[in-house]
Amino acid sequence: MQGTLLVSGLGLMGGSLAAAATAAGWSVLLHHRRHEPIAEAAARGWGHPCPDLSAAAGADLAVVCTPVEHLSASVRAIAAATGAVISDVGSVKGAPCAELADLATRFVGAHPMCGSHLQGVGNANPSLYRGATVIVTAVPGNPPAAVALVERLWSSLGCRLVRLDPAAHDRAVASASHLPHLLANLAARQLTPEAAPLCAGGFRDVTRVAGAGAELWTGILRANRVEAAAAARAAAADLAQLAAMLETDDAVALRAWLDGGRAGRARYEAAKSP
Repeated sequence: MQGTLLVSGLGLMGGSLAAAATAAGWSVLLHHRRHEPIAEAAARGWGHPCPDLSAAAGADLAVVCTPVEHLSASVRAIAAATGAVISDVGSVKGAPCAELADLATRFVGAHPMCGSHLQGVGNANPSLYRGATVIVTAVPGNPPAAVALVERLWSSLGCRLVRLDPAAHDRAVASASHLPHLLANLAARQLTPEAAPLCAGGFRDVTRVAGAGAELWTGILRANRVEAAAAARAAAADLAQLAAMLETDDAVALRAWLDGGRAGRARYEAAKSP
């Protein structure tokens, strides 16, 4: 037995975590503000219902899987009810880690770099985390044993671990995750009714994440608004340069611009190689 894990927030990420952790030998407690997701996850064999946090008093580790705007309140509620080390799966780390600085002996931030445009426990995938990179945003006040417990959870699910401080995390994910989401939405927003029937694999692949929930991503982008805005401005400047190349029919500059895109894709593929 790995230990007792409380999963709070049983959407796509929390449901997938409960399923994967159960398979990896953790005793999982299922918590959500509504009963229906708890019942669905329990019926699938992904853990034991825990509608009241007082029943999780003996948990070793808790992972909060709520939207980022509710993270701090959820962490504080769990800290008051249990003695567990607490972590999360949130896409932004600077603001939450600052807000929870007084709980640094209990809260260790983490962010698995995986997901889906689908939502809800009904779309949970027991294999979602396998092979994913998980960023652990340890801060000076975190006890080494607490960090080690969080990392042991993700290692037990077959994840690759990276450590970044919260500010470095937010800068990096603005480029690796938040800007791609914005650009997918940009491409989707530009699609005209006349062009829609002509779309093929390129449009499908580029815009896949534009199908994600607007409410969820509003919270993520607002929480990382400084870094996301900087990434958007840089992308806008790059697009403006591209437009100038096209208007002046500068073939040399256009080829170099496209080569830069190929180089970026190559960096991604190299980073994902075993």
